[in-house]
Amino acid sequence: MSDGVPTNTSVQDDAAQAEQEKNTTCESILVRQGQIGENLDTRQSNRHVVIESVADGEAQVRDYYGTKHSTLSVSRMHRHSTGWRLVEPGGLKYGAPTASTDEKSESR
Repeated sequence: MSDGVPTNTSVQDDAAQAEQEKNTTCESILVRQGQIGENLDTRQSNRHVVIESVADGEAQVRDYYGTKHSTLSVSRMHRHSTGWRLVEPGGLKYGAPTASTDEKSESR
């Protein structure tokens, strides 16, 4: 093995680390699928979104009802008057919609 040639695993690790850095907020929070974001802009009234996917520093999000889809920059996800913050479902003021558990209980 030569010292000057990087191995495939080291190149893949570097690419994965670079992707992870792009998808991390300035508060060092890794943005992942399924997280919930709250809009801190006072002009928006309690806007919450669910993160569907994250790639290259951009998050594909949808509103709770699935009617609107948007793209948000991960760099905007910080606690600021026009930013976003990630919240836990239990931390929402009005609660988060929950998936129906009827299918699971009926399939016994």
